[in-house]
Amino acid sequence: MADLPTAPSPFLPVREADGPKRSPHAERAVGLTAADSEVQPPPTPATEPSHKTPAEPEAEEKKEAKEPAKAETKTEAKAEAKEAPAPPAPEAEPLPIPIARLVPKLKTSAKLFAEGKKYIPNASSSLIRVASYDPCPPFIAAGKGARIWDEDGNEYLDFNLAYGCLINGHAHKEQVKAIQERAELGLHFAAPTSLEIEVAKMFRKMVPNAERVAFCSNGTDATQNAIRIARAVTGKDAILKFEGHYHGQHDYALISAEAPPIVAGLDEYPRPLPNSAGIPPGVTDYVMVAQYNSLPSFERMVKRYRDRLACVILEPVMANSGVIPPAPDYLKRLVEIAHQNELLVIFDEVFTGFRVAPGGAQQLYGVEPDLSCWAKALGGGVPISAVSGKAEYMDLIAPGRISFGGTYFANNLSLAGALANLKILHRGGEELYARFARLTDKLEKGLEEAARDEKISVAVQSVNGMLQFFFTRRKKITNYRESLQIDWNLYLRHHQLLLDKGIYIHPDNYERITFSSAHTEKDVERFVATAHETFRELRTLPRDYLP
Repeated sequence: MADLPTAPSPFLPVREADGPKRSPHAERAVGLTAADSEVQPPPTPATEPSHKTPAEPEAEEKKEAKEPAKAETKTEAKAEAKEAPAPPAPEAEPLPIPIARLVPKLKTSAKLFAEGKKYIPNASSSLIRVASYDPCPPFIAAGKGARIWDEDGNEYLDFNLAYGCLINGHAHKEQVKAIQERAELGLHFAAPTSLEIEVAKMFRKMVPNAERVAFCSNGTDATQNAIRIARAVTGKDAILKFEGHYHGQHDYALISAEAPPIVAGLDEYPRPLPNSAGIPPGVTDYVMVAQYNSLPSFERMVKRYRDRLACVILEPVMANSGVIPPAPDYLKRLVEIAHQNELLVIFDEVFTGFRVAPGGAQQLYGVEPDLSCWAKALGGGVPISAVSGKAEYMDLIAPGRISFGGTYFANNLSLAGALANLKILHRGGEELYARFARLTDKLEKGLEEAARDEKISVAVQSVNGMLQFFFTRRKKITNYRESLQIDWNLYLRHHQLLLDKGIYIHPDNYERITFSSAHTEKDVERFVATAHETFRELRTLPRDYLP
């Protein structure tokens, strides 16, 4: 990690002069046109043509001579008013330099963004796909390997990978073929299939401690069902989660996924806070919150509420605030404390599963939870998730006991895509995951070097196959509240500079940079070389461009 002394502004040196003041980011319109990218001078008043005319016929002159003097005065006043220049129009507010570069490149995307909002809230059915983008999100038209193209024809090197789903890149030929062949046999039956058993067998090959697995459609389905299983098994109703951890969109998951400290209470005793309107107040009575990476915080909450707590659910690697790895032996001790107090342990491996290791974070850190949730890299781009766990718990899923189901759960196309995806990963084996590690390490060191060369304070944190960097003077970030001590706006501007140069990541600093089997060392070298340029340019931008 590069952490260098800098001048007062928190992460960049002081400049001698800043540009003119500008309105806050939130006040700018998002759907902009290409003309908005040009800082235009006030329009020059048009020069009126001369009002002198050739001599009129003599009769006309006599007629004019008979007009009253008052009429002459009125005519002269009118002529003078017509000749007077129009007042200059107010000068258009210049756009920040990074946005001004993007506007003409995203003309089609801007039109689609404006049109989409007439039919879809925010022009997208998932808010994160449009959040923080300025001037607008690129509307993606196609992808192949490690690259994507937007509707304007711009090409990007993709390090977002559909939020980590595309572990084998875009449109892998084996996946595409498997889905096409399965579609010919029927899109969906909503009935048991041999294909589902085949996927379950491959799943267990890669996750040996998964004695049973049941498939669903997305991460929210998985965590919601895992929590229900834990409640049924223990006969208790409450759950314990960690501040800043994200477990989907159901009510119990959307507690303290974000938690401003001013209202979230003390570090030692965080208050559960709903993160959306529409969550009943009573939900927080069933969700206790602790600080990640703090065993005293966890143990304190467990001992206080052990008679009510059915389970603890956590991201083994915190991936909702960038990338925050667990402290040494933290996960092992957490499982021990939970079991001593009769809590089940649920690992939310939606992001880490099949990414940080074939068997997820539980394999990487040598820890076995009671239940696990999987998605993203499980499907490699198709909508599928899973709950896995010990047979003694999973076999309680049965009629009249624990409910589990959905019309599109384990549908043909998702199973076919997931099976092809897992076969590619299984075939790649240890060498593939070692390559992910090399790419991750190369980018981490490259970003640190770029920050050091340009004298910008940056912290880079990673786990195999995923990383994030923060503009901060902190040497390390270990939990959610520490992750708030970063320069969000600087990251946002830097994202715009990267996008302009063809590097595609998300503008939200709490997302992650990820790798696929399609990425190469040259791709990482291009990212690092671009970071040298963009870090250097950050130092030249007027600081008031940062809203």
